[in-house]
Amino acid sequence: MHRFDQPIGKQYTYGHGPEFASEMEKKDRQNAHLKMENDILKKYLEIKKELKKE
Repeated sequence: MHRFDQPIGKQYTYGHGPEFASEMEKKDRQNAHLKMENDILKKYLEIKKELKKE
């Protein structure tokens, strides 16, 4: 899950993530991560629902 926080094209070793300038920036990144996770799960449920209809 820590890979979601990494900028595109830049990789960090396991256990080391990007440094945040402030606590607010960290919370913004966490919020974006949770929104992304939610969107992925919604898409999964849509696909699952479509496959059950067939």
